Amino acid sequence: MKQYNITPDNIRDYMRNYQFDFPLDIDDKAGLDYKDEETQAIPHNSGIYQKMNKTRCVKLEITSFRGISWGAIHYYGRLYADGIDFQRLDNPKTTTSNWKVKKINPFYQWRYEFDLRRPVTQEEINHDPDRWEGYQLGAFTTSFDTKEEIIALAKECFKMRFKGEWELWVEDCTVAKYNVYQIEL
Repeated sequence: MKQYNITPDNIRDYMRNYQFDFPLDIDDKAGLDYKDEETQAIPHNSGIYQKMNKTRCVKLEITSFRGISWGAIHYYGRLYADGIDFQRLDNPKTTTSNWKVKKINPFYQWRYEFDLRRPVTQEEINHDPDRWEGYQLGAFTTSFDTKEEIIALAKECFKMRFKGEWELWVEDCTVAKYNVYQIEL
């Protein structure tokens, strides 16, 4: 299995968000400080129905075009971290959207998304020059050879970036297998 040298200086290359530049450390209280006259922030429910507690969750979604696209051999990984919902103060059982606050702080949204990426190796370029045409050694790609490689990278990124009471879950959405499970760190 490939090993990566992830550091605080390069983690944004491995864990890319194309909309926001999130801080290096994402605390489990991120975004929960929001309150106005109509709403307050509460943790978002990630939709992982097996979760029985209120701990915030980071979900690793594994996808692939294997089995549905001719010649597809790669897997892809994306981390989704629980963001916040807005609870109405006059009716606490009701949640609502608050689109304008996303401009104030990137943590004021219902989830935080990160594409997992890895550097291309010289062996890959030599083995399949047509596939990697235009890539230089060390350029980042979102494609991975195995699910295990994605899970190993996700664990390292999770440990480095998410602080406090977070859980890491996997949602395997590949054609051959669909499964949701918690990762033990």
